[in-house]
Amino acid sequence: MRTDNPSTSAIVLGPADPADPSWYDSRVYSWAYRAARSGQACSDQVARITVALVRNAHQHTRSGSPRGTVEVTVTRDRFQVQVTVTDNGADQGADGWYPFPRARPHGGGLHLVERLSLYWDWAGGAGLPITVRALVDR
Repeated sequence: MRTDNPSTSAIVLGPADPADPSWYDSRVYSWAYRAARSGQACSDQVARITVALVRNAHQHTRSGSPRGTVEVTVTRDRFQVQVTVTDNGADQGADGWYPFPRARPHGGGLHLVERLSLYWDWAGGAGLPITVRALVDR
């Protein structure tokens, strides 16, 4: 995906193939690693965070449906790299509530994001696209 900012790389992804998610993860990892354009440790953190966020979007939102999409951006500045992942929003749960991103204490994708990033947050609303942002120190 083209961007007007030379410090930003972006890609729009379709749903992962449930028969072989590791194939998809390895391509997302490779893209994000190159997009970080940083040292090995920073690029690895950016790539691992990106894979975790894309996997979460596919598992927990409409982005995992056959026509779902996930938009990923990696923006570099002098001191940090920002990863943003925007999904298609969650479906309403059986209890009438929409699930929102939260790090679980014993694992899960956002737990990894919390551990590898300086900071993470999210923006969005019930039934609307959700954007999760994570910052990594260069």
